[in-house]
Amino acid sequence: FDGDDQLGHDDLSKIIRCLTRDELSDEEVEFIIERVIQEADLDGDEQISYAEFEHVVSRSPDFIRTFHIRI
Repeated sequence: FDGDDQLGHDDLSKIIRCLTRDELSDEEVEFIIERVIQEADLDGDEQISYAEFEHVVSRSPDFIRTFHIRI
């Protein structure tokens, strides 16, 4: 979203709000962002690069078929 080729906090917030039709509280969105960054950010820069995203997706071959958000 911000054009830096990485998924940062603001990018993830926009994605989550779009996917959930803005029905989550700010606290729920923050919780999801923290968990996503914790799981995918391999170099600790608080952003997810294409390589990091690809790594996470590659660990789950069924990602596209099974992707969903449970709150």
